[in-house]
Amino acid sequence: MNGITAIGGWVGSRSAERRPKQLTGLCASGSRYLARIVPTKPFRAKNSGPIVSFTFDDVPDSALTNGARILDRHDVRGTFYVAPGTCGTEDEYWTVIDKRGVADLAHAGHEIGCHTYSHVKVQSLSSADLARETQRCFEALRDIGGNAVSKNFAYPFGNVSFPKKFQLDRQLTSCRSIYTGLNSGLIDLAMLRSVELYDRTSTEQSINATLDQAIATNAWVIFYTHDVTPNPSWIGCSPTHLEMAVKAAKARGIPCLAVDEALAAIGVRA
Repeated sequence: MNGITAIGGWVGSRSAERRPKQLTGLCASGSRYLARIVPTKPFRAKNSGPIVSFTFDDVPDSALTNGARILDRHDVRGTFYVAPGTCGTEDEYWTVIDKRGVADLAHAGHEIGCHTYSHVKVQSLSSADLARETQRCFEALRDIGGNAVSKNFAYPFGNVSFPKKFQLDRQLTSCRSIYTGLNSGLIDLAMLRSVELYDRTSTEQSINATLDQAIATNAWVIFYTHDVTPNPSWIGCSPTHLEMAVKAAKARGIPCLAVDEALAAIGVRA
């Protein structure tokens, strides 16, 4: 009898332990879903034609040595979302740009955007810690890049909980997600849509289709990638792929603008 009681008690206690975790997971998932679909910073875009932006997350050193150089050849400014606390570090796929590289990007006229200080999931932070991460990121980048640093932000890992999105949209001019889509008409400046520029997921045909759709819908396309190498990571592209996309936009006469320039073009005041 005691054995049966013990087994029953064990099962019950294990279920009780799992239930809060399951509910927490569902709540977190629901919060991310709300952040994605509920505008917290709605804005009616006023651009008179389509726009393209080329953006780089985490900023591996190849985004400077290959990516920025391609943009420079075509007289295009890009937006590079940097987490300054990771500058100069190495991970499985690449070496992150160092502070001198950030300064080189700024000197070349590219925009330096914020990506938290230490590249952390914003939904994992308390409100106070998130405010510190964001402010520390902005101040550290300003010390390196001066006026090239903007208050445009890209969510590390691409998503955010609803409360943290609400907090960030009051601190920052714009926040870019990795949720696929174009930005036209009534947009959410706190959840800008984007399009992957990865060798493994995009093709010349899909890029051309995206650009043609932007022309048809008067949309702002924000391409994003990470490393730019001949053998890119699963979230990167080759120099050939990036240059193909830049040339395709240029061939259609679509202005290629950094995010801060694009925001001005759609009517957002600094």
